[in-house]
Amino acid sequence: MSHDISKMVYVGTEPWHGLGTALQANTDYDTLVQAAGFYTAVERPVFSPPMVEAIPDRKALFREDTGEYLSTVSKGYEVVQFAEVARTLMEAAGGVRCIFHTAGTLGRNGVRGWLLGELPEPLLVRGDKSPIKRYVLGYCGHDGTTAITLKNVATRVVCQNTLGVALSEKDGAEWHIPHTTSAKVRLEEAAQAFRLLVEGYERFGELANHLAIQPFSEHQLQLVLNRVMPLPEDEAKHPRITNARNKVVELFHTGTGIEGDIQ
Repeated sequence: MSHDISKMVYVGTEPWHGLGTALQANTDYDTLVQAAGFYTAVERPVFSPPMVEAIPDRKALFREDTGEYLSTVSKGYEVVQFAEVARTLMEAAGGVRCIFHTAGTLGRNGVRGWLLGELPEPLLVRGDKSPIKRYVLGYCGHDGTTAITLKNVATRVVCQNTLGVALSEKDGAEWHIPHTTSAKVRLEEAAQAFRLLVEGYERFGELANHLAIQPFSEHQLQLVLNRVMPLPEDEAKHPRITNARNKVVELFHTGTGIEGDIQ
């Protein structure tokens, strides 16, 4: 199970590890769920001989398709299926406006699952040739410890390592929902908030392009420098800060920007 992958599918460029099955970007939801290995987790009672009755405050989770054991959890644990998280994410991200990018299951018996969607039109800021990818991530597990997560990320998730990078990103919005009895209600609440976040991408693009053509005065430059790279009282002992400030001032007067063609 290389890179902790149990099963995965992807659209576009083959992942760096060479694993997974390629699908078309317009793959329908039901086909995606099946291809990604999004099985149904079922609950069963837990027994411990010589007890005749089931342990009252525990239950076990198993894969419905293969019967493989997943975990033992408390009675109050609410199962939220991978497919439910995937559907919620895709609908919250705009339905057909959000295209599937990668998905799959990870760990022993595929105990954790993810889906990465991408909004089809990347952000382009005037003067910058580099498009800003807009990924949305849904992640959950049946291991008793992994919370349901909805998050906008900049990392293309293709394995456990890249998932860890995406989950550790500090910028952007995210929601963590434990598997309590209100998990499905909270998932829908998070979806509503996520929907507003996706709509905010367009407003952010408009603002970024507006700021890209705004003039920046000498006075504003000094304010930014003093806030970002303030000079200590004993500035003579900190030549690196002084040199960095001087470099910024030099670029402000002589630099041409990212492309040099902003009018």
